[in-house]
Amino acid sequence: MRAEHRTQALAFWPLATFLINGALFVLVGVELQYAVRDLNPADLRDALIAVGVICAVLVAVRFAFLYASTYLVRALDHSPRQRMLRVGHRTRVVNGLAGFRGAVSLAMVLSVPQTLDSGEPFPDRSFIVFVTSGVILVTLVAQGLLLPVAVRWAKLPPDTSVDEEHDLAETTAIEEAIKAMPQLAAALRSDPKIVEWLRQEYEAHLASVRARSAGATDDPAVLQHQDYLALRLALIANKRTTVVRLRDERRIDDTVLRRLQAALDSEEVRLAGGAAVE
Repeated sequence: MRAEHRTQALAFWPLATFLINGALFVLVGVELQYAVRDLNPADLRDALIAVGVICAVLVAVRFAFLYASTYLVRALDHSPRQRMLRVGHRTRVVNGLAGFRGAVSLAMVLSVPQTLDSGEPFPDRSFIVFVTSGVILVTLVAQGLLLPVAVRWAKLPPDTSVDEEHDLAETTAIEEAIKAMPQLAAALRSDPKIVEWLRQEYEAHLASVRARSAGATDDPAVLQHQDYLALRLALIANKRTTVVRLRDERRIDDTVLRRLQAALDSEEVRLAGGAAVE
């Protein structure tokens, strides 16, 4: 897949997911108002009781599964690696409270037909819609309000595994690129000056990544890389101002402006990501 296609795909799918989830909530909101009108006071009371009971059962089953599966794994696996992966009960409490209901439940309740094959109304459909919507609302609101409190209470350690894997992957990629540079340069018949310039840039970046991985934030390589990023970002801002001025002076049209801005935005996002990591 080409880089521009991958960039478009990464931007498209989260937006598509957001729109689908939003549409599901809108559709259930439409269905819910009909369900409330269709329920008499006694059925509405029973539906509210069912919402509370189901929410309690869902949380209890989730906690039971988390604890049962944990101790089952511990009983079956006594390896040192498994011991290293163990977490405390506070972490499991956070996991238990994170079991929200959402899009799948909404899709299931919307799949309930209005009528049976015989043409008669589907029995208790309004009750099903109301209870499902209520469970989703309770988990999103009540558990959502409790989850930040539980996270603070759990005092979870910071997750550094992603950063460590990122640094490992970046270091390995740069090292392999430096090793492959002479062969690639020979195949492309690149100018030796260009090869030397790229080699120096890659080696400087590699030194910065290694120093950052070691936690040496005051290392000269890290400081130089930060200065490099700051200057590059400032130059991008200057270039953006220039192309906008050229458009305002009608020396270029909006199409050229959009293309140049897209390239500058992509470069700025990439560099800003590196600055955030630093």
